[in-house]
Amino acid sequence: MNTFNLYPNPPVERLRELYIGKQLSDIPTPAAILDKAVVKRNCKQMLKACEALNVRWRPHVKTHKTTEVTRLQVGEESYDVNIVVSTVQDAESLLDYLQECKKAGKAVNVLYGVPLPPSQIQRLSLLGKQLGPGSISVMIDHLNQLGSLREFKVRAGFGVRIFAKVDTGYHRAGLGASSIELKTILEHIFRAEPGDICQLRGFYSHASQSYGGDSAEAAMSLLEHEIESLEEAAKFADNIAAHVGQARDSRKYILSVGATPTATSIENLVDEDFQMYNSKLRKQATKTKLCIEHANIKNIVELHAGVYPIMDMQQLATQASPSATGMRDLSFSDLALTVLVEVASLYPHRTAPEALVAAGTLALGREPCKSYDGWGVVSAWGIPSQKQGERSSWEVGRISQEHGILKRSMDADKNDDILKIGQKVRVWPNHACITSAGYGWYVVVDSDLSPERHNEVVNVWVRWRGW
Repeated sequence: MNTFNLYPNPPVERLRELYIGKQLSDIPTPAAILDKAVVKRNCKQMLKACEALNVRWRPHVKTHKTTEVTRLQVGEESYDVNIVVSTVQDAESLLDYLQECKKAGKAVNVLYGVPLPPSQIQRLSLLGKQLGPGSISVMIDHLNQLGSLREFKVRAGFGVRIFAKVDTGYHRAGLGASSIELKTILEHIFRAEPGDICQLRGFYSHASQSYGGDSAEAAMSLLEHEIESLEEAAKFADNIAAHVGQARDSRKYILSVGATPTATSIENLVDEDFQMYNSKLRKQATKTKLCIEHANIKNIVELHAGVYPIMDMQQLATQASPSATGMRDLSFSDLALTVLVEVASLYPHRTAPEALVAAGTLALGREPCKSYDGWGVVSAWGIPSQKQGERSSWEVGRISQEHGILKRSMDADKNDDILKIGQKVRVWPNHACITSAGYGWYVVVDSDLSPERHNEVVNVWVRWRGW
């Protein structure tokens, strides 16, 4: 059963007619506001680092779920269009763009980024039939997932590519790099390869534990661990292939590693100016660079990340990458997403003054951030006592479905950052992936325009829906 057409998108032209040219203060709330200039900077910095270090790049589209941001992630000059999706719907929604890339002579590969549920084979094979041989990869971490691959070939007309999922410490999915379970899976894959049922393309890990870090050095160290673990898996695969009579030919395995903190940490490796003044960072950067170069001798290092174009409070807390603004440290200026909300009530009589905004869990998400106790940080936008681009003294302190309670930081001046009922403010969310899921579209602004136009809506980008 294909449910693609059961999740229709709203008419984008109608949305643009309603929004474009309006000021943020005049649009309905809550609204997801995306700064195009920040997204472009973040994407450009990642592409530049990958090119400088000779590593492949596979952006994840799960955070934004838009064709517009996907284009920025891939880059106009890229020959290889490798992406990872979390839902088949994401891939189906990108079909027109991917066919456009194919028509331009680019190599396209879509990795379905969840260990393969057999029920998705029909839709994946249809997508593959439309995109051609080599276009679809799947993730495997259990022997029984291999049973549906023959159906893929029958339907698509070619064998699917496989990434074996390796667990490098987060324990969400995957197997140990030299485990008995992985050995059994690899044996079956190698025996199926001569019949073109499938091909082992490489190994994949996702270092979600990197969200707990607080420095570039910590992120780079974890990236090394990922790479070394997948090198171990590749060597393990070579031994198994030789044992079953399928020794590796000229093929290089792809070692796909990442998560936004570890993937974007490579941006430090090309920031030689700052390394001159930070011996600890320089030492770690040199070590990580050598690790990448060593892995690229026999294999191909590939990075993947998803939230990096948008960024959020969780990423700001990791301080894993340099700012794309030209400054050294990540700051609020690197966060592309804010949620526009309206102040609904004020409670100055409470022990600590509070305010109510008409936006709760469904508008902001309910993901924690290790750097503070709240559920979002209120920017200084629309609050005259602060400079635009800096945070105000307000945070989202408590939250329920449609209510957000703003509290003030303990050191705030009671006469500063005064709110009024009906006032609109912008909140930086903790986790952009979860927050974005509450919206059907992004209201787009562009801070590269002249200052008087920073609050003008310049576009609307519709998000895909469904699974």
